[in-house]
Amino acid sequence: MVHLKRQILVCSPPVLRALWKHVESSPVGYRLARGAFWSLFGTLISRGLALVSTVIVGRMLTARGFGELGILQSTVGLFGTVAGFGLGMSATKHVAEFRNSAPERAGRIIALGSASAWVSSGIMATVLAISAPWVAQHSIAAPHLAGLLRIASLLLLLNGVNGAQMGALSGFEAFKTISKISLISGLLSFPLMIVGVRVAGLTGALWAMVAGAAITCILSWFAVRSEALKARIPLSYKGCSKELSILLRFNVPAMLNSVMLSFSSWACGAILVNQMGGYSGMGVYSAVKRVQQVPEVLVGMILTPLFPILSEAFGRKEMRTYGKTLMIGFSMASLLMIPVSLLQLAAPWLTILPYGTTYAGGEAVVRWLMLGSIAYGLLWPLGTVIITVGRMWMAFWLVLLNTTLLLTLGWFLVPRYGAAGYAAACMVAFTIGNIPCVFFLYSHFGPVMRDFRWGKMLFLSAALSLLCWAFGSESGRLLSLSLGLAAALFFLLWCLWFHPLRKSSTQ
Repeated sequence: MVHLKRQILVCSPPVLRALWKHVESSPVGYRLARGAFWSLFGTLISRGLALVSTVIVGRMLTARGFGELGILQSTVGLFGTVAGFGLGMSATKHVAEFRNSAPERAGRIIALGSASAWVSSGIMATVLAISAPWVAQHSIAAPHLAGLLRIASLLLLLNGVNGAQMGALSGFEAFKTISKISLISGLLSFPLMIVGVRVAGLTGALWAMVAGAAITCILSWFAVRSEALKARIPLSYKGCSKELSILLRFNVPAMLNSVMLSFSSWACGAILVNQMGGYSGMGVYSAVKRVQQVPEVLVGMILTPLFPILSEAFGRKEMRTYGKTLMIGFSMASLLMIPVSLLQLAAPWLTILPYGTTYAGGEAVVRWLMLGSIAYGLLWPLGTVIITVGRMWMAFWLVLLNTTLLLTLGWFLVPRYGAAGYAAACMVAFTIGNIPCVFFLYSHFGPVMRDFRWGKMLFLSAALSLLCWAFGSESGRLLSLSLGLAAALFFLLWCLWFHPLRKSSTQ
């Protein structure tokens, strides 16, 4: 392994060699790099298999069937936000903050989170199972999906419990363990999904997802107890009621935020599927969304260590460490998400191509979602910052703004433009809704924003996006692909050559 690393460094450009030396010499950089490596190790394989299975399942179910699967998952997500009660995020923050300084308190928080997850997820799963006929008929205009919603209630239960357990593992910075769980779950879920769809269509897909969630839940249950034992953290339900104040101070606003975001997205989807041909449009939207989420998930996996490290640094009042970590988060998000999005913005046909002819005509959906990805790449760490500094109610008002914008725009745009209107509403609402976050960061972390040259990054991204949108749509496939590659390469070169990350890596 050491010899392989040496050979890779010898073949790397001087900028990357200097950057790696800087990472090795920095405790924060090394923790991020180690966590990112293990996050990616299993997740790349499992997510890669998930993307391949998505394309295969999308072709097997066609656009309409894939749209039905998409609205079922969206409905589960809506109920799941209440079931999860913000427990995963809360576990990550507080286990990271207290695992060294107050291990008994960390144990009580894990126990309270586990019990709360079972109760809240069980209640919401029951509610979904009972209300399935009404939801299917009156909300998503598909009475035949009532039975499938009942199956999906099991998925809701397992996902809620698993979210709390994975949150605790992230708080332990047990990314190697999470990687193993992701790898095993991904390897087993891939054949289950393909066989399930092949044998029983949409019903088989849902049962395969339930089986995959059950596997993950069992593995994470054992993993939490193993990590707690290593850290000498006692897991006991006795006295865990002492931590109920956390549920009011942190989990309630976190849950409300998740509910608002999920409800606005689900409501726009419901408006879409109630239009003529809406389920086919939902299928196109879901297919493009799966591709859009690939770099987002990659960024999320690489920066998984960011949240516990920022939480720990803030708890210890180490603001210099906090600022350095934040700079890395901004840099990785923009480098990994924006170039890929520029390519698809210029050549949207590339995104649709693997799914087949039933998804043709979704180029506008691709363009709007890719603009959203570019905005997401620029703004990705903002939510993490607000949560780690404990401004949960500020986050609530920001999410309320985002939700209001999305529902308003969705009400006007989706009936007129279908899936493209849905994608446009998501992009505009997210971008405008995060403007107050930018002012917050400049007021509290001004040096980081100025060193990162966020304003110049924003201007460059906007200019390249406009270029790709304007000329990509007017060109043939070869020219649009060339334009997208050129824009992506130019952005990468600018970041690697002119960006202050390079300067910091050579000091």
